[in-house]
Amino acid sequence: RIHQYYVLRSYLLRISIRIAKEWLSVLFERTLQRSGFNMRREGKIRAVLAGIFILGHGGVLSSFAFMGPAVPAVPTGPFPQTNVATAIRRQYSSNPFEEETSDQRKERMKLVRGVQKTFYSDEVGVYPAQFGVYSNLLIYRADWTELPGFQHVMNVTDPDYTNMLMRCVSSSRPWYFGHVYLPEGADGDEYNYRLEKWSDAPLIGTLMQVSDYKVLDDGNLYVVVQALGRFMVIDSIQSSPYGIANVEMLPDQEMVEHFYEEAEDTAATFDFALNDNARGAACAGAVADAGVWRDYEFQDATLDDNDGSFPPVANFDVNAASSVATNAGDIVHAAIEEYLSQSPSNMFHGECSIDLDGPDVATEEDSIDAEFQLWCELDNLAKILTRLNPKANTEMPIPTQILGLLPADKDGRSWPKGFKLSRYTKKMSNVYSILEKNSNLQLNKDEPDQLKAVEGYPRLRRARRLSYIVWALLDTILGDDYIKEEGRVTKQQILEMSSTTARLKAALLRIREINETLKQVLEKN
Repeated sequence: RIHQYYVLRSYLLRISIRIAKEWLSVLFERTLQRSGFNMRREGKIRAVLAGIFILGHGGVLSSFAFMGPAVPAVPTGPFPQTNVATAIRRQYSSNPFEEETSDQRKERMKLVRGVQKTFYSDEVGVYPAQFGVYSNLLIYRADWTELPGFQHVMNVTDPDYTNMLMRCVSSSRPWYFGHVYLPEGADGDEYNYRLEKWSDAPLIGTLMQVSDYKVLDDGNLYVVVQALGRFMVIDSIQSSPYGIANVEMLPDQEMVEHFYEEAEDTAATFDFALNDNARGAACAGAVADAGVWRDYEFQDATLDDNDGSFPPVANFDVNAASSVATNAGDIVHAAIEEYLSQSPSNMFHGECSIDLDGPDVATEEDSIDAEFQLWCELDNLAKILTRLNPKANTEMPIPTQILGLLPADKDGRSWPKGFKLSRYTKKMSNVYSILEKNSNLQLNKDEPDQLKAVEGYPRLRRARRLSYIVWALLDTILGDDYIKEEGRVTKQQILEMSSTTARLKAALLRIREINETLKQVLEKN
C-alpha cells in the first residue's frame, strides 16, 4: 500500500507539472503578444511570473527571488476580473526603448527568444506512425479545409496556436500537426464540437507539415505549411487550449485495393505471419507507399528563397525521385510483413476506417478512366479560355503543376481529335530546354521539372494528386466563393470522399458545368 501510495503521488505530480508547463507556455505567448512589448525586458519576465503567482495563489515562486524586486503588489486571491496583460500595461504604459537602435532591438529580442525557448526545450515531436496511426498529434482547428497537395503561408496570431506551433517546430523534423475543419462560428471547446464520434464536429482532417517558419518581433509566426494526406481522429486526448488526438491516415480505396493481392499472397506465404488480415495489411502498405513518395511529392518551400508568395500547389522534388522510386516497393512489402507479424490479441489500428466490401468500391481502372475523362474536359476548358482571351495565346491557362500530371502514355487510350494539352506540354518542354542554355535569361528553376512527372511515378498516385490539386484551378478561375454556393460540393466533402474516383468525378462534373456556362458566353459575344 505504501508503494502504491508513492507511485500514485509521483504520477499525480508528473501530471501537475505537465499541466502547469502547458499553462506557462500559453501565458507566456499571450503576455508577449498582448503586451505590445511596451515593458522593460526585466518587467516582461516578472510580468509572466506575476501571472503564475496569481494562478498559484502565492508561494510557488519563492525560488525565483533572484529575479530581482517584484512588480508592484498584485492581488493574491482569486484571479482578478482584469486580465494580467491589462494590469501590466497599466504599470508600464510607456516604452523606454522607443529610440533604441535596430541592433539594440535585435539583442533585446534575442534575450526574449532565449527565455521563450526554455518552454519548449524538451519537445520530442510526433513519433513515426505505426501502421498509419500518429499518436498525440497537435490539432489546429479553423473554418477552412486543407486539401492534400496544397501549400500556403499561415500568419499565426492566436496565442494558443502560436504556442502549439512553437511546440511543433521546437522538436526534430519532420514537423507534423493536424488540421481539422471547425464550422464558422463554432467553438472547439463547445461540448457539441469536441473531437469525439458522438459530436457534430468533422473528424476527417489533414496531416500538415511545417516546411519553414519565422518568429516575428511581435511574437506572431509566419509558417509555411504543406497538406500531406487525410486522416480520421480515432481518439481525442485534449480539446483546450488546442486539440491533441490520435489519428489514423486514410489511404484511398483504390490504393488499398491495389496492394490487397500482395497482402493476401504475403499472408499465405510469410513464415512469421501471426494473423491473416490481408485488408489491414494492404492498408498498411498503402500508408507506407504514401509515406515513401512524400519526399518526391512535396519539395521543401522556404521563406528565404521566396518573397512570401508560394504556388498554391506543392512542387515535385526531382532530386528525391530516384531513391524514392527505387525503394518504394521494398518499403511497402516490409510494412505489409510487419502488419501481418502482429499477434491477433495485440492488433494495432490499420483498418483504414473505410468500407472496402460494398458494391460501390472504386477500382484502379475506375480512377484511371475518370482521370482520362477529366483531362479531356480540362482540354476543352483550356480551348474555351483561350478563345475568350486570344491575346494570351502564349500562356496556357492551366498551372504547370497540373499539366505535369498529364499521362505520357495515355494508359492505352487515345486522346480525342484536336487534343492540345499534350502538344503544349511537349512544346513548353522544348522551350524550357532552350531557355536553360541561355544564362542571360531568368528562368524559374522549378518550372521545367513540374511539366513532367518522374518516370516510375505510380499512375494511381498521379490520379490521386490530380483529384485534389485540380480544385486549385477552380479556385483560380472562379474564386473561393463558388464552392460555398448552395448545392455545390464543399472542400470538406471533397476531403471526406474515400476514393480517388469520386473526387475526379466531382471535379469532372464541375468543370463540365463551367464549360457549358463559358460556351454560352461565347455564343452571346
